[in-house]
Amino acid sequence: MTTNVEFPLSVYQELKEDIINGKLDEVKESVKVLESRLGGKEFSVTEEFFVRSVLGKYYRKVKNYDKSGEYSRSAIRLSKNIGKDYLEEVIDTYLDYAHLEIEYGQESNGRIELAKLLALLDTNHYQDAYTYGVIYSSLAKVSLHEENIESGMKQYEKALHYYSEALPETHPVLISAKYTLSDVLVQIENYAEALELHQQIWNTHKKEKDQLSEARELLKIGEINFYIDLKEARKVITKSIKTLASLPEEFPLDIAKAVLMLAEIDENMGNFPRAINYYKQALGQLIKIYEKNHFMIVYIYSKIGTISIRTFKISQAKEYLEEGLMLSHPFPKIRMQFLYALGKIYSDEKSYDKAEAVFASFLENLEKEDRKNSMAYGNTLQALGFNYIDQNQIEKAFELYEEALATYDNISNCKEEKGLTLIRLGYCYENRKEPNRKKAEQCYEKGFKQIEKTPNKELLEEALAGIIDFYSRNDQPEKRKIYEEKFVQLTNKNQ
Repeated sequence: MTTNVEFPLSVYQELKEDIINGKLDEVKESVKVLESRLGGKEFSVTEEFFVRSVLGKYYRKVKNYDKSGEYSRSAIRLSKNIGKDYLEEVIDTYLDYAHLEIEYGQESNGRIELAKLLALLDTNHYQDAYTYGVIYSSLAKVSLHEENIESGMKQYEKALHYYSEALPETHPVLISAKYTLSDVLVQIENYAEALELHQQIWNTHKKEKDQLSEARELLKIGEINFYIDLKEARKVITKSIKTLASLPEEFPLDIAKAVLMLAEIDENMGNFPRAINYYKQALGQLIKIYEKNHFMIVYIYSKIGTISIRTFKISQAKEYLEEGLMLSHPFPKIRMQFLYALGKIYSDEKSYDKAEAVFASFLENLEKEDRKNSMAYGNTLQALGFNYIDQNQIEKAFELYEEALATYDNISNCKEEKGLTLIRLGYCYENRKEPNRKKAEQCYEKGFKQIEKTPNKELLEEALAGIIDFYSRNDQPEKRKIYEEKFVQLTNKNQ
């Protein structure tokens, strides 16, 4: 690109196209030359407007907010003194500057510039629908960022109206706007209108005989139906899978996404064996695309493992959880799921050393996340305490239950957990090297009172059985009778 030029409009257009196309190194020298010549009197007002406009665009591209803003503002000021023949370039400058402000978190400034631009277009009776679509789409993004959902929706609807006038149905800008509006509608639980938008897109792809886009749109329709009608969601997603399978080329990522959705549907409907089968199918597709330690693959290992526990397929659960644990180091949150689930399995197997190792790692991660005062922390201490009781290591169990109780004291809405901990502390007081039956009785009764306040009838039965057994062991028939009567009343209620 030559730099020894006056500044005809053709040079401006060439520079502008190079900047838009990211040829920033190629235009760097030209930018320097233009900046050095700005102080003189060689440019007319119109030429200076074009120079400042293109410099604003360049500095926006190279992430120099101050310079881009300065040049864009000065170009907008100059635009008031140039002819209507250059309205397109004035519009472009306004949009560049408004988007610059929005990109750097100055949404109110961006909105003001867009409002000024609308007023300018109105004054000039400007009719280009696409430009109005861009303006209203930008205003909508600002409103949504400011959590003004109602205003954002109205502006997106206007943007869609204008884009629909200016663009073919299949244009990516129009489809993207429909997707964004749909996401907002889903956010406010207006699923019917969101589905209507995607039905429009699906009909467009069907008319164009674009089967891949048809299948992908069906996935989106299925995703929205997930919130309102799981059976309909399954039907639509199954249709998408059939369409994908009929294509001459394989699309494993799309099929994996579809099968994962079917797995989630069955999981939500309680069809656990079928959900596991779908998760395995999705895993088979994803390993064709990703490395074994990819997040989605690790996620599916956790799903198969945890659901297998619920279906009592413990061997399968352990296989997937142990495999997933080895791959989960880059994903601390999901790693926690592996550790806790494996701790439970090892505890049930009475593999106490393994259980203690994974539970200790789980607790360590919670401490790193500053989550010592959490339900997860207290529950893990309880699980470790129970393992020590099972090994008749009462003193260690006692310490863990005391720590668990102190944890629950800092958490609201944990009556069940606190009650169970107190009852187990009572058992520890009773069975320590130096038993304290008075303290044991206090813990049993406090624990029962906590559990009595909850709707968990099974846990209440367990608590009653424990306290009746305590008074039987300690030969206190009057106290035992009080709780036996409560047990009878509870049993009669449940019949």
